[in-house]
Amino acid sequence: MPVRSGTPGMVDVARLAGVSHQTVSRVVNGHPGVRPETAARVRAAITSLGYRRNATARALVTHRSGLIGAFTTPDIDTDRLLSGVEAAVRAAGRTLLITVVDPDDPTGVDRLLDRVVDGHLAVAPTTSLLATLGALPARPPTVIVEGPSHPLGPSVGADHRGAARALTHHLLDRGHRTVHHVTGPPGSHIAAERAAGWRAALAEAGIDAPEPVPGGTGPDTGHAAGRALADRHRAGEPITAVLAADDTLAAGLFHALADAGLHVPDRIAVAGIGDRPESTHLAPALTTVDTGPRAVGERAARILLDMVEGREGTDTTVPATAPRTRASTGHW
Repeated sequence: MPVRSGTPGMVDVARLAGVSHQTVSRVVNGHPGVRPETAARVRAAITSLGYRRNATARALVTHRSGLIGAFTTPDIDTDRLLSGVEAAVRAAGRTLLITVVDPDDPTGVDRLLDRVVDGHLAVAPTTSLLATLGALPARPPTVIVEGPSHPLGPSVGADHRGAARALTHHLLDRGHRTVHHVTGPPGSHIAAERAAGWRAALAEAGIDAPEPVPGGTGPDTGHAAGRALADRHRAGEPITAVLAADDTLAAGLFHALADAGLHVPDRIAVAGIGDRPESTHLAPALTTVDTGPRAVGERAARILLDMVEGREGTDTTVPATAPRTRASTGHW
């Protein structure tokens, strides 16, 4: 059956498939009630014609833009987390808009707020970002990802506290009298939860927590923290085990400790958190825990998509794995 020239529309698909345009609409939008053989015929016509939905027209009919907005700040593992968000949003037939929020440039928030989105994901949010979203007069459904519980909406995150607690116990079980800690970025909810897990494990063992070493994220920061630990060791403080707030810090620690003659794990055992792909390629391979950032992103996106459809969302914690013991914690 001939179709008109130009960009194919829903009417063209209906003509080629021999159905009404209402049937095409139901197939395109995933509505039930269309016979499988009819739906297959419609999909074949869509493929043949190269038909694409008109997002503007669909938004006018459904009063939804099909857009999900994600505000994110540079933090631990947000790269892998956002890949999970994007996968879930794409599978739902929607589009993800990501804005990296720079605390020194608030216009980044404004640029996304200027867009009409069906829901917000606040990923590793700062206090100022939560305040900005909370002040919106008309706020779409919102999910806090890797952030504290908040009236804005449900919070979804990994069990960072449990991960750090398990690793600290792992090191204590190796015979260490205490475990030192290199912290994550200041103001980070993830870093605070990991530090809390470290303190909890030491308290459970009846051990006073030593002074943590200020850190952040990345090998360079880890190298500086390693030099600080080496200085404390030379000054007489017994340091035999260190928990780094993330795997990238641990990489820098290895380097700095080796330079000081405190080789891992012979002199000092080191564990990280995150189980990044490079952790098995460090020398020695790093003992760590997978906190499942991609799974967290997928879960958060699905909860938000449910809320967009009118269902309720609840706070959710995604469990971490058990410690993955490798050579960096040795045998004590």
